[in-house]
Amino acid sequence: MTDLERFIAERGPRWKRLGALLDEVQDAPESQLGRARLQELVLLYRSACADLNQARALTANPQLLENVNQLVGRGYRFLYRGRASSRLDWKGFFLRDVPATFRREERWVRVAAAALLLGAAVGFGAVMVNPAQAEALLPPQFVAGRPSDRVAQIESGKERIDSLSKATEFGSYLYTHNLRVSFLTFAAGALTFAGGLLLLFYNGVLLGVVSAQYILDGAGTFFVAWVGPHGALELPSIVFAGAAGLLAGRALLMPGERGRPAALRESFPAVFRMLSACAVLLVCAGLIEGSFSQMSARSVPYPVKIAVACGLFAAMCGWLFAGRAERAR
Repeated sequence: MTDLERFIAERGPRWKRLGALLDEVQDAPESQLGRARLQELVLLYRSACADLNQARALTANPQLLENVNQLVGRGYRFLYRGRASSRLDWKGFFLRDVPATFRREERWVRVAAAALLLGAAVGFGAVMVNPAQAEALLPPQFVAGRPSDRVAQIESGKERIDSLSKATEFGSYLYTHNLRVSFLTFAAGALTFAGGLLLLFYNGVLLGVVSAQYILDGAGTFFVAWVGPHGALELPSIVFAGAAGLLAGRALLMPGERGRPAALRESFPAVFRMLSACAVLLVCAGLIEGSFSQMSARSVPYPVKIAVACGLFAAMCGWLFAGRAERAR
């Protein structure tokens, strides 16, 4: 008997008992659960969380991992379901539920990030090998002369954003645009799965091409300082929207034995939380891009802007991905 077979034989009865117990209490009022049954449910749930981590180390069998993952997800949703209240616990939603979802669905974030980074590598490499390919890869509105000329214009002219009203107006425009891109990426992933990956790849290509242009023209530091502060939140938001789309697309197009309605119901809470995080990050990115990112080196030195970008990215990762594995369910 292999280690995996021994593991399944040993833990399987507990999984079966947890599933049966959840079926019993799913719609029961809290007052009817009973102390003993609730304690057993908590113990089985915690055990299943540990079993899921161990199963991932023993096998890559998608059916086994999916079954245990769904069981743990059911347990989490039951044990941490909110009590009836007229007010939504926004603090708990964003500080507990949203990060837990991102940790649980981290594999989809990695897939989406890989698609974007692969596109960036392809676009960057193509232009570094042959700079003339930039015009073929970029849409016409992205072709705007030499980067060094743009840098000289920005650094020698007056500040582009010199009032709160301008910053607010420009930030609103940017937020609307970024929201449209993120929603399109989500929709493509949810409806076609492969379409979401292609859009992430394409956005990566654009990023790679533009960054290569600036580097070849000696303006690489400017590019990082100019894009970094808002890009630290904006680019991950597109990745997260793509990941949410892949999660929804898996439920819609590959529901498995559960059936499409059940798969969509189970995926909806996670998709909603991921898109909520995207909306918050896009608002912040739009405000930053409409103000701080537009400042020239005369107002904010490049090292300061790059440091802010690193700090924002670290804070976002700490919010969404740091924490104990048990709370990721």
